[in-house]
Amino acid sequence: MSEFTEIKGVVPVLSTPLDSDRKLDAKTLRREIEWVGEHGVKSVASGMVSEILRMNLRERKELTESICASAADFKMNSIVSCGQETPELTIDLVLHAQDSGADAVMINPPIASKLSDDDIFNYFSAVFEKTVIPIVVQDASGYVGYSINVSVLARLFNQYSERIYFKPEAVPIGQRLSDLRDATGGKARIFEGTGGAHLVDSFTRGVVGTMPGADISWALVKLWDSLVAGDWNRVNLINGAVANMVNLMPTLDTYIAIEKHLLQKQNVFKNTYKIEPVSFTFDSETQAEAERIFNYLIEVAR
Repeated sequence: MSEFTEIKGVVPVLSTPLDSDRKLDAKTLRREIEWVGEHGVKSVASGMVSEILRMNLRERKELTESICASAADFKMNSIVSCGQETPELTIDLVLHAQDSGADAVMINPPIASKLSDDDIFNYFSAVFEKTVIPIVVQDASGYVGYSINVSVLARLFNQYSERIYFKPEAVPIGQRLSDLRDATGGKARIFEGTGGAHLVDSFTRGVVGTMPGADISWALVKLWDSLVAGDWNRVNLINGAVANMVNLMPTLDTYIAIEKHLLQKQNVFKNTYKIEPVSFTFDSETQAEAERIFNYLIEVAR
C-alpha cells in the first residue's frame, strides 16, 4: 500500500477484459487503465461491473494484482473491491490488496443474508480492526437487496473517520446523501455511486467524487470539471446525455454489455467477451441507442 492519498474526482470502475478462454486479459486491462489516465483520471477501481461476482478467489486476486501494478506504473491510485460473505473472507482479500499495493479497498455488506444494524456495523468494524488501508463502505443495495441505515454509516464514521469513504447507492440518492453528510457534520467523504446519473445533484450536496464506468469516463471528467468551474451550460449538456446512457443500464448484465461494447468501439478492448452466464441479450436497437447517445456525448463533452 502506498502512502495515504486523498482520493477524489472521477474514479472509473474498470471493465474486465477477457481473452478467448474467458480469462483475464492483463495486457488489455493495462491499456484500459492507461486510456482512462490519458483522459484525466487519477484513480481507478474494481467493483460489481468488473464481473467480480462471477470470479473465484484466485481470479479476484489476479485482477487485484493486475490493477494495482498497472495503476502504480501510471502513477494512479487503485481501489479494489473486497466484499465477501464473512469478515474473515473479506479480511483475507483486504490483506491481499494491501500487499498488492492498493491505495484503498471497497467493501459491500454480505449478499446472501440480510443483516441487522449491529451485524452490519460489526462486519465492517472487524475489517477495519484487522487492516490498515482506507475503506470505501459501499451501500450496494441494488446487489445486496437492502440498504445500510444512515445511522450505521454515521457510527462507522465516528469510529474510523481517518480511513473511511462512502459510496451510497440506495434511493432516494440525494436525500440519503444529505442525511449522511449532516450526520457526520459535513465531514464524510462520499462518492456518487450511480454511474454519474445523479452526479449533478450529488455534487451540490458535497460529494468528493464519482465512480462511473470506464467507457465514458472522459465525459464524466468533463462533467466534473464543469461542475467545479460552475459552467452550468456545459453541465446541463453533458449531464443529460450521461443520465440517458445510464438509464439504458438498469441491470448489471446490461451495464457490462454496453460498457464493453463502447470500450471496443473506442479501440480499448479487442472483444466484448463476458463471464458466463449472462441474462441480457444486447439487441441491435439497444446498441443503436447507446451509440446515438455516445455520439452526442462526443459532441458536447470533447
